[in-house]
Amino acid sequence: MLRLDHKFTKITYFFFVFSWLLGDYSGNRNDDYKYAFWIMSFILAIFPIIYYALGYKKMEKKWDNYTLKQILIVVGVFAMISICAMPINGFHLLMWKDLYYILMPALYVFAIINLDDNNSLDYYVNLIFFTYVAYFVYVFGISSFTPANFARISFPESYSPWESGMADIFAICFFYYYTRKKWGCCLIAGLLNFMSFKRLHLFFMAFYIVAKPFLKNKPVPKLIEWGCKIGLILSPLFIYAATSENFANWFEITFHMNLNSFTSGRFNQINLINGLSENMTGLGMTHLMLVKYGFPVKRLHCDILRFLIETTVIGLVVFVNSYLNIAKRNQKNFSLIMFFMIIMVSSTCIENTFYWMLIFLVMEGIQRDSHREEISHGKELSKG
Repeated sequence: MLRLDHKFTKITYFFFVFSWLLGDYSGNRNDDYKYAFWIMSFILAIFPIIYYALGYKKMEKKWDNYTLKQILIVVGVFAMISICAMPINGFHLLMWKDLYYILMPALYVFAIINLDDNNSLDYYVNLIFFTYVAYFVYVFGISSFTPANFARISFPESYSPWESGMADIFAICFFYYYTRKKWGCCLIAGLLNFMSFKRLHLFFMAFYIVAKPFLKNKPVPKLIEWGCKIGLILSPLFIYAATSENFANWFEITFHMNLNSFTSGRFNQINLINGLSENMTGLGMTHLMLVKYGFPVKRLHCDILRFLIETTVIGLVVFVNSYLNIAKRNQKNFSLIMFFMIIMVSSTCIENTFYWMLIFLVMEGIQRDSHREEISHGKELSKG
């Protein structure tokens, strides 16, 4: 008989990763089965937690709910602001979908870290990593890995024959393996991150290699923590300034390049949202407006600005504060979360629950390594 413990959760986690890969493999043309597998594996993974919570069996491990608590704060504030806006903007399901996407990764990781007492969470990271290594090879084919194709990579034009959103996966895995000194996996993750060729991801990889010797398994200094929080909260002001007509004209004259083309359509998209007279308060409202006005890209490619518009400055402050709180206990983890927060200033990734689940798992793994090092160091001092 299969016990309701970490083995059970590992099996359901395998189905979760498999369902996501299946959806990506089909180009997400029909996501019904993908999300059916996803929800089923998520519910099954939570079963052991319910089993212990109802008292069927005593759980010796203390409930670790720090990450979940921070995400619940965000979800609660976003929900309250959005519900208060319903009398003005009406009811729509996008709000609930967005809230579910934000909450689900923290819930799933909550189940995993409370059921799996192993010092290492390698199984969970490795399963995603090797699955997507195989998927990358399958999509592009081994025959594409030629010197001629490598020579076609262009940083100024941001082009690679293998350019792919899988860069998010490989950047996170590179961070994990480089931190844990697993050099074989680190080399593969770094190479595939380079081949996937997202410029910010390459900058992060180079930054982390240089900065890692200076990053400690200690909390982030308060000055840096609050400096980053304030900078992210104020970042929409710079976005508004950058999307003005005066800046667009200056940019084109100076660099002989159209700002909208340079930003892959973000300039027109943000200006359309800014120019609307409708009340935009409530999670999902920018998406509804972009659909209503027939804009080609249906999601605002700037999560930070989106939260300011949809949930007011209160929602943005709570979001930035909570997400940085999750990582502030470890300087290495803080660098990872800041990388994705910077991405959210110029793009969108908050709804990608798969990546956030991997991020939370990786940060938990690094945190466990840090705790183990502290215990080992304490024992050495006691012997001395």
